[in-house]
Amino acid sequence: MDRKKRRMESQLCAAVNNGEPRSVKLLLSQGAIPDLVGSKGVAAIHLAVGKETEKNMRCLKLLLQHGADPNVKSSDGLTPLHVAAIWGCYQNLKLLLMNGGNPNIKDKEGNTPVHLAEQEDNRRCAQVLQEYLCSSVGTEEEDLPQFKYSPSGYTAELNLALKTFKLPNCQDDEQALCQQFDQPDQNRKWREGIIKSSFNYLLLDPRVTNNLPFRSHSMTPQECFQTFVNAIFYVGKGKRSRPYSHLYEALEFYKGDKTSKKLCPKVQQILQVWNAEQGVISLHCFQNVIPVEAYTREACMVEAIGLKMLTNLKRGDFYGVVSNWQLKKKRELGVHLLYRAMQIFLAEETLFYSTLILNKLQL
Repeated sequence: MDRKKRRMESQLCAAVNNGEPRSVKLLLSQGAIPDLVGSKGVAAIHLAVGKETEKNMRCLKLLLQHGADPNVKSSDGLTPLHVAAIWGCYQNLKLLLMNGGNPNIKDKEGNTPVHLAEQEDNRRCAQVLQEYLCSSVGTEEEDLPQFKYSPSGYTAELNLALKTFKLPNCQDDEQALCQQFDQPDQNRKWREGIIKSSFNYLLLDPRVTNNLPFRSHSMTPQECFQTFVNAIFYVGKGKRSRPYSHLYEALEFYKGDKTSKKLCPKVQQILQVWNAEQGVISLHCFQNVIPVEAYTREACMVEAIGLKMLTNLKRGDFYGVVSNWQLKKKRELGVHLLYRAMQIFLAEETLFYSTLILNKLQL
């Protein structure tokens, strides 16, 4: 390794380790190699996946966008997937899988990432790795692993509901939200007006739900709720065809130049589902409301789940009386809304997978 490459490798590793995305971006633009294994036996991408702060995740995304190999091995034979599995970095793990990470690679001791996740009791990481392996080899439905609750990542309010199934009593809070916006003050200038044409939608991973409406009859309500929440990767507010714009964006990438466009985590997740020959579930709920009510419901659900557990890029916006509530109360309402959304999902006799634009294999 020449002196310039060695210096840039050292600087890039230091910037990643310190969580400095601006420095990482600058060094990459100057020619730093994102997956170059240096004198310490690791590459910058190995360092990026071991932490899940917002800045470290931005560093990881920058490395991947600049062509970092998600399967590069350290001197110990560890890939970035191994490192993320060891440290329980669930979001980093998912991002690596979306970008071509191979969960079958073994380290020098013969361990795959799922082995290491299980050894460290990082159940959520083990779960997503097992599901990815199952979906990639066409495993039969009865062989798929069942979701097991793990508290990693979710907010305290949602964790409590998932672990104990003690749901917050928020019927009155939801009623207060509805009443204010049912007949909104026409003298106020509400965001996007007061036409009742908005709704909320959740994007779900079908590899996790695994036909949950059918399976729910043999599961406890708590197990259903755990599985449902674990499948959510995006929460949105929409009207008309808004939910499908994400799918069209993914489709444009699939049919076009795959090297020129930087993809957001949401589109990466959609493409991963498609690669497993399945369709993303778009669940519509809380329909026929004015925009600010839908925005407020979206914000409550995002707050309840926690931004780092979603592919949403930002937190939602609160309006009306809810905007003055304490964060705990907002999150509890979000948990309540998530459970209501699950009830809508389980009641659906037909799931809409948008096959016209999701069945990429026939395009």
